[in-house]
Amino acid sequence: MYTSNVKVEEAVKSYGSSLEDYWCNTTLHHSWWYNANENLTTLEIGYITATSDWSDSQNYMKISYGAVDPAFSDKIRFPLFYRTVTSETSQYKVIIQLIKTFNWNWVGIIYSDDESHQKASEEMKNEIMKNGICVAFFVQIGENKSNSFYFALQTLRQSNASVVIVYSKTVVFLMFLCSLKNSAYVVWLMLSPLSSASEIMYTHEFNGSLFILFHQRNIPGLRDFVYKANPSRSPKDPFTAAVWLKLFGCYEPAFAKPSFQIYRVCNANDTLQQYGFDTSYFRLTYYMYIAVYAVAHALHAVYTDKSSGGNILYSDKTTNIQMQLNNHLKKIHFRTDSGDDIFFNEKGEVLGHFDIINWNVFHNETETTRHVGTFNPLQSPELTIDKDAILWASHFNGIPVSNCSASCLPGYRKVFVKGNQICCYECVQCSEGEISPLPDMENCIKCPEDQWSNESRDKCIMRIIEFLSYKDPLGVALTTAALGLSFCSAAVFCIFLIYKNSTIVKANNQELGYILLISLMLSFLCSLLFIGRPTGLTCLLRWPLFSIIFVICISSILGKTITVIIAFSATRPGSRLRNYVGTRVPKYIIMLCTLPMVFICAFWIIFSPPFLDYDSHSETGKIILQCNEGSSSAFYIMVGYIALLAFVSFFVAYLARKLPDIFNEAQYITFSMLLYWSVWISFILAYVSTKGKYLAAVEIFAILVSSAGILCLIFIPKCYIIFFKPPVITRGHLIQLKL
Repeated sequence: MYTSNVKVEEAVKSYGSSLEDYWCNTTLHHSWWYNANENLTTLEIGYITATSDWSDSQNYMKISYGAVDPAFSDKIRFPLFYRTVTSETSQYKVIIQLIKTFNWNWVGIIYSDDESHQKASEEMKNEIMKNGICVAFFVQIGENKSNSFYFALQTLRQSNASVVIVYSKTVVFLMFLCSLKNSAYVVWLMLSPLSSASEIMYTHEFNGSLFILFHQRNIPGLRDFVYKANPSRSPKDPFTAAVWLKLFGCYEPAFAKPSFQIYRVCNANDTLQQYGFDTSYFRLTYYMYIAVYAVAHALHAVYTDKSSGGNILYSDKTTNIQMQLNNHLKKIHFRTDSGDDIFFNEKGEVLGHFDIINWNVFHNETETTRHVGTFNPLQSPELTIDKDAILWASHFNGIPVSNCSASCLPGYRKVFVKGNQICCYECVQCSEGEISPLPDMENCIKCPEDQWSNESRDKCIMRIIEFLSYKDPLGVALTTAALGLSFCSAAVFCIFLIYKNSTIVKANNQELGYILLISLMLSFLCSLLFIGRPTGLTCLLRWPLFSIIFVICISSILGKTITVIIAFSATRPGSRLRNYVGTRVPKYIIMLCTLPMVFICAFWIIFSPPFLDYDSHSETGKIILQCNEGSSSAFYIMVGYIALLAFVSFFVAYLARKLPDIFNEAQYITFSMLLYWSVWISFILAYVSTKGKYLAAVEIFAILVSSAGILCLIFIPKCYIIFFKPPVITRGHLIQLKL
């Protein structure tokens, strides 16, 4: 293994113009030697040792320009270790952000079987999976294991992953590429910070792939130094002589002449510029350049530190020198000619940048490498990439897709299958009332109460507000019926006023007849409160108002029936009911029957009043604007009380149905109460099973039919007598009938 040694005093003396010549010479040696030994990544300067054996890292200070093992970040185990590159953990971060940028979530990993790459690949796999990215396969390849190539190739062919991360020795991966034979069409993500794109063979298998390389910067003086290098300029340098012997077939006379006669003596024309040596691929060299200058700055700081007396260069106390160098190396902060700020963080690392390189080979074997992105941990966002600049392989037809499952469209949600990785799922449409406005959502979002999901389930729309409107055909029909029946009640009332002196009108208490007609007319009009857009006031008034009016109506019927019974019973000799004949008893009956209903309604309104309510659950995509009765108990007590009065009226009328009077209304009242019972029993059954505007229609129908039954069965016969049988209503005819 090659090492470059320079004494501390020589390094300090060369701090200045000759320092550049030193690192250039070191760079040339290491750059060429790297092709033979990838692990040579540490620079030795004085007590700073370059070696591939890290067992003595705790005893000697080292500064590395290529060691990326995260273990070296442990300052307890390696307190004297520094590096000008970041650890592999940063590379994982680049990979993860790059995968997320292109919305990939299904990737494969191929790694070589050496301990370093195997350990790093395991850590990378864990980090990738922690970020919600799934690993389709994790395959090892080995230089001396041909069957591993076959297994990896079969895995690659069978997998639907279009992106494969490679973290392998270059030579091992090149051997694997040779075995593909144009049988795998994937995007390769190459983690090769210690290599360059030029080391990949000219194969179309690699088209469209991306390299993640250490950021490249201009190194002042490197190009001129490399192009001027010649064995004659460095006659004592065996490495330069060996390179020239290899490249140009010439030798330096200062060294032994090769045994083969084909070699010639090198001349001034034998230069790397003539050979076409391109310094633009020297990425690793820049970090070597930083390492040399970091050491030089630290040595200069120690040399000029007054507390040390400037004697450390000749001190025999190695430990003291190590400590002073360590203290000053921690504090260095300088700027390179390229504009990079160089300093070591708490882990002893220089925060490095990464370049994203797109690699392609065309049919004419022309190779192209494009710089398409940069990862800078000091910027926000850290990863910047020009997607349009990337030239993908032709078979992808654009940005490759690498997902275990197809992306769930808006309106659908992910359903994970037990036993599968998190990236493998099924897409299920959101339920009614829920949406997923973005693709690949795991849970649907519930729409607000006043909104509903559209058919595609990707956005919420306003619900249709539904109520029994006056514009609705059903609303028009019920409104017409209510107004028509109310008009009929008013017409009958007018007829009774016109024929108020007729016997048929005076029979069975004229005043009760007027009260009954007015209450019926108001009952019909109350039904209009159930039509139209409900408000807080209409909800509060409609049932209490109707119930009080209808109780007055039933009470009037009960009063008329009791009046008939009293009138016929009072004709018996010695009957005390003569004292109750008149208009006072019916009035008391109406008052006594109405007051309980007034108390029920007052209690209802005070403690649990009806209110305006929105029903968003009964019908899909609709909000039913309706009145909530508040207290269901109060509502059923109200209906029950009316039913009780109707039953009493029915019972009394049934007892008086056969009294011998031609104008006896008991029979008609009996039938009207039977009709009432039939209607309201049906109403209760329909009420508990009907929703929406049809509930209001059921309520209106019950009010109109029960009221219309009373109007028709009690007053139509009287109107018939008034208009079609006027002789019957004369007093003489009545006397004749009684005789």
